Parts: sequence; C-alpha cells; structure tokens
Amino acid sequence: MKRFIIFTVIIIIIITLLVLVFDWGRRGTKLSQIDVNSTSTTEMPIVVNNIKDNQVVSNPIKIVGKARGNWFFEASFPIQLVDADGNILASTAAKAESDWMTTDFVNFNAELTYTKATSTRRALLVLNKDNPSGNPDFDQSIFIPVILK
Repeated sequence: MKRFIIFTVIIIIIITLLVLVFDWGRRGTKLSQIDVNSTSTTEMPIVVNNIKDNQVVSNPIKIVGKARGNWFFEASFPIQLVDADGNILASTAAKAESDWMTTDFVNFNAELTYTKATSTRRALLVLNKDNPSGNPDFDQSIFIPVILK
C-alpha cells in the first residue's frame, strides 16, 4: 500500500511539472497578437514569424522573427529545444540581421539542429533574452511548444 501511495504522488508531481512546462509560455500575450509595427515597450519584446504554438517542425528547425534590440548581446541571444523532462535536446544562438543596439525590433534568424529525440515528440523552443549581467531580474524567456517530426 505504501508503494502505491509513493507511486501515485510521484506520478502527480510529474504530471504537474509537465503541465507547467507546456503551459508556461502560453500565458499572457500570444505571439500572434503582437503588433510588430508598434513602438510600445510594454508589448512582448519578441515575435517569431514562422513557428506557431504546437506546430509540427522538422530537423533542422529554422527560426525567423524580430526581437527588441535589448534582447541581444553582441548581436545574438540563446535558443534551446527542451523536452518535457527539461532535458536540453539542442541549443543555438539567434543572430541579428542588422544593428542590434536599438530598442526597436531587429530581424533575427537561427537554425537549430537536434540529434536527441523525445518519446512524446513534444518539446519547447525556449528563446532567452541574452543576459550577460547574470542578474535574474533581467531574465526573460519566450516558450513555444512544438511537435518534432
């Protein structure tokens, strides 16, 4: 009986973590709701043009979009592909296509090649604001759930 209770608690914890991982980036403003021509600094600072929530993606994943200049450091910011267990399947850096020292949107592109697989085919693209200071107050991330082909 004691094993059953421990097993049930572990399953509940795993399910809760999975829900949090796959729901985290879906709260608040949707990427598709952002006006990329707006200059408001209160809007989400990044727009991915070619990948939407729960889209099927194939290897290599090409990521194209726009981000506010302050997301970059030395013209790049990190991107990771993470499975439901939090394992990093791949990582790369998005590269600015023009001058990144601005508060305006700057076009970026990235190519992410993954060699590890996930049994559920579900993963998260995690786009992180580059934060060379290491101060957690400046951390920001955008999460896009994807399905690996």
